[in-house]
Amino acid sequence: MNILVDSGASNNLGDIGMLESVATRLLRILPGANLSVVDRYGIRTTLWEVPQVRRQEPYSVRGRFFDFLWNVPFFWRYANSWRQVTSRLYLAWFRTLLRPGSLHALPHKELGVHTTTLSEFCEPFDALHVVGGGNLTDVFYGELFRRCCLILTFAEQGKPVVLTGQQLGPFTSSLSKIGLVHALRNATFVGLRDSVDSLDFCREARLDPQRFDLTGDDSLGLDPAGESLVSGVLARYGLKPNGFLAVNVRIGGYAQEHAGHLQMVAGLVDAVAREFQLPVVVVPIALGPGDSDLESGRKLAQLARFARVQVIAEDGLAPALVKGLLGEAFGAIGVSHHFCTFALSQGVPAVCLHDGDYYSQKAHGLCGFWQDKRLALPLRNVSADAGAEHIDQVLKDQLLRGRLRLLSEEARERWQAIFDRHVIEAFGEIC
Repeated sequence: MNILVDSGASNNLGDIGMLESVATRLLRILPGANLSVVDRYGIRTTLWEVPQVRRQEPYSVRGRFFDFLWNVPFFWRYANSWRQVTSRLYLAWFRTLLRPGSLHALPHKELGVHTTTLSEFCEPFDALHVVGGGNLTDVFYGELFRRCCLILTFAEQGKPVVLTGQQLGPFTSSLSKIGLVHALRNATFVGLRDSVDSLDFCREARLDPQRFDLTGDDSLGLDPAGESLVSGVLARYGLKPNGFLAVNVRIGGYAQEHAGHLQMVAGLVDAVAREFQLPVVVVPIALGPGDSDLESGRKLAQLARFARVQVIAEDGLAPALVKGLLGEAFGAIGVSHHFCTFALSQGVPAVCLHDGDYYSQKAHGLCGFWQDKRLALPLRNVSADAGAEHIDQVLKDQLLRGRLRLLSEEARERWQAIFDRHVIEAFGEIC
């Protein structure tokens, strides 16, 4: 059995962690399977060392109905906006007018070269597994379009499609939302990572209740790095287990709102560090040039006045190592969904800072999944002092720490049980 495993993994340790978790679990419960993992951005992962895993050449999906417009003078100036419009139109047409499998699958590095149809691209694979994340939204319209095309083409060919750990939305376009609903109705199973907006989305879309469920984030299946490796990194930075505050700030094209709050976050971190008399460590998740947590962390360190802020910038940072480091923190304060999830899933209290619709949905989802509204803090119209007081109360709550440890154990067991049951039901007869 050859399973195509598609994800949004790039230079983001949370995304890579989800991919590693899913691939490892697939091979454990389907030992006869081979995995073709899409390597969209040349990701660094230990999966490439596994004999049953091979790199799948990245691809893009493109229609040709509007190609004549590219010959119009200066049209290139509007290329991104036009791609967004046309992707939404295609998603709407898939319901009645157009087969997604008839679109072109193009090599990632040769977007102007036609190689094959999407149907021909999907033909060698027996099944599709879409790894979790937050890209089924028109915030990432290109990813949404590509995934919907892929799901529908596998469904056209009568092959099983499983999605796990998904955040659905938010949306600014009804066409995008309708297109995703159509794709998910053709999936064999849809696993969700939050019990709020994503679960409501599936209910409002009237998906078959037997074909969707709350799995939790796909990184729940990722084991943290061993104690010796984690202790060695902590020692190099002069840190002790349970003796530091972990911090993360995300600024990027999809998170521009956070740039205006950096000074306030620095003041908040100063106040919390002073209260607990602990050093502060920036733990990065995104390492790409456009949304580097290292770069934003260094800016935060420069703005902090009281706190001694260090940035973890180890060569070869990996998801398991970062998860292990966050498991040793006294508390976590940050924007990144996986920064917070890595901490919470090991019983470490984390407060998710957020602004804008996209990150607000992530924050609300974390509160819903971990059953405590205090785990999110909106950055808009909040002072550093008020924010610090909110975080102080969370980190001092010993009952919360106990609940998180119990919830984390239950969450991992639930993720494995639901994952195994639906993957075996969907893929077992083929493998």
